[in-house]
Amino acid sequence: MQKKKLISSVLLPIAVILPAVFPSGEVTAQQQKRLRPTSLLKAKCVKSGIGSARKQKLDVSIGKAVYNSKFYLGPGYRSAALTCKIKPDNRPQNVFQTLDLGFGMRDNNVNSPSVRVQLFLDGKPTETVTVGPTQVANVSVDVNNVSNVAIEATCSSSTQYCSRVYFYDANLQRSNPTPVDNSPVNNNPQQEQNNPQQEEILPPPPTN
Repeated sequence: MQKKKLISSVLLPIAVILPAVFPSGEVTAQQQKRLRPTSLLKAKCVKSGIGSARKQKLDVSIGKAVYNSKFYLGPGYRSAALTCKIKPDNRPQNVFQTLDLGFGMRDNNVNSPSVRVQLFLDGKPTETVTVGPTQVANVSVDVNNVSNVAIEATCSSSTQYCSRVYFYDANLQRSNPTPVDNSPVNNNPQQEQNNPQQEEILPPPPTN
């Protein structure tokens, strides 16, 4: 009985110390923070085209639903574009994997012609979506190894004025961390179980 009491008194301090030395969930919390989406507007962006492109937070009604718009492209009689540099010069590795866009035209612009929204990745055209009044669209494109992203809105009519396209979603999603095994090749399965793979940590997000 005395021996059992002695063992219990030794194990108790160890059980108290371990959580302090190895806090549970610390690595996971850091990864989750780094994997949070980043607004496209935090990149270096410039506008082009005869139409207007402006950052503006505004609640809009599209398809009888309320969306919180982050910016808009107003092609007018021709076109408007926004080009953003998502890969800084001092960062050789691109940390972004996908670009998610959600956009549409307001319900009260029923007399407006439709607008063609086209995406360019490093100058090359990719996705093209046409939206009209009351219509929304959601697009996700792979931007891995892409330095510049351009969004161009072009009026479908050469004689009628096209209303604005409102973007309620424009987020860059980061790459997921992938396990990397840095241990030497070992044909012993039992020994491999004792050498878990190390996890590659993403570079810190760019500061703006």
